[in-house]
Amino acid sequence: MNTTKKWLIIVAIIFNILEVGYEIYTIVNWFLLPEEARYAVFYLVFDFITIACCVTVAVLLSMAIWKNGKFFRQRYGYYMTAIVISIIIHLLSVSSVLLIITMFLSDWVWIKPDKDDTVTIDKNTQVIRGSKEEKIAHLRKLKEEGKITEEEFQDELLKLL
Repeated sequence: MNTTKKWLIIVAIIFNILEVGYEIYTIVNWFLLPEEARYAVFYLVFDFITIACCVTVAVLLSMAIWKNGKFFRQRYGYYMTAIVISIIIHLLSVSSVLLIITMFLSDWVWIKPDKDDTVTIDKNTQVIRGSKEEKIAHLRKLKEEGKITEEEFQDELLKLL
């Protein structure tokens, strides 16, 4: 998972928790007001629904990035569900805007290519340049020609992958 995306999701979780605190404040404030100054009960019910949704969004986002985003692709449904709930409940809140931004960030984790493009096979060094597919094809060719054994082929294949 992209580090920027992960941190934006964490900030969105924090803002959802702050939203829960604010909604609790408004509920308590509603009960403290004199009866003639209270607003409609519908808004009180909506505050309770908002609390439930914010807690749900925070839990779903936490599950989506659990273990440093290791299973983010497997838990992509949690992430998307959290975004939809957040947008439905409060479209222009900070957490919704952050989650919308994270939708457009790439999930790719870029790995720096190895500087050493050589594959060492049984004291012989074969220089293989190009993509992984080309390197695997070259290893297959060496195996078919009998220059390397099946075990050596499997070892080098594991190193490439």
